[in-house]
Amino acid sequence: MITRRNLMLFLALLAIGALCGEARSFPISDTIPVEILSADFAERDQLPQSDAPESTWYTGEHGSWGPRAASYPAVEAPPGYPPLSWKRERIVAVAKRYIGLAYQHHHIPAWDPAGEGKGLDCSNFTAWVYNYGLGIKFTSLIHDQSDGPTAPGRRLAPGVPFLPGDLLFITTLDRTRVSHVVIWLGGWEKIIDSHGAGVRVRDFAGWYKDCFSHARRVVE
Repeated sequence: MITRRNLMLFLALLAIGALCGEARSFPISDTIPVEILSADFAERDQLPQSDAPESTWYTGEHGSWGPRAASYPAVEAPPGYPPLSWKRERIVAVAKRYIGLAYQHHHIPAWDPAGEGKGLDCSNFTAWVYNYGLGIKFTSLIHDQSDGPTAPGRRLAPGVPFLPGDLLFITTLDRTRVSHVVIWLGGWEKIIDSHGAGVRVRDFAGWYKDCFSHARRVVE
């Protein structure tokens, strides 16, 4: 039997829920729909990947790595979504677009020299993802990306939990120098990088984990 007191309590709870719903500035789900993250991908795909005229790409003037990347325009999270979460998940969405792309020492994914085909190496991949995804352009040189005045974001202190989009730097087996970089995806310790067979989602295990050096956070 519904008493007057119970009915009033129920109505009060409904009112509180409505107020909380109005105050919430982002969806209940922690995962932002991919269509929100990728809404402008078609538009960005029409932008030139390099400022160098395509007619010069294969003349030899750009060296063996091809033309350098253009600077993509910055983007902001759409209204109603938490900006940092949107940007981090946007980086993940952009990185996953390139699954299957080969490993090549190229600056941009569109460069397709005869006998090599398209591809990106590890640090050009991470630089490209941030450039295309958020309009954040940084060096594609692995050592400068790892540390120094031109390195992106900030170096995380040891033990700080990783967040999606963080850059993780890996050393050689003898741990004498940083030789690789990956993007942290999160859940079940997954990463994405360009290495060996190309761009793949991989486990943060084995060499990656054993030779981990440090991480950098670009989005914060």
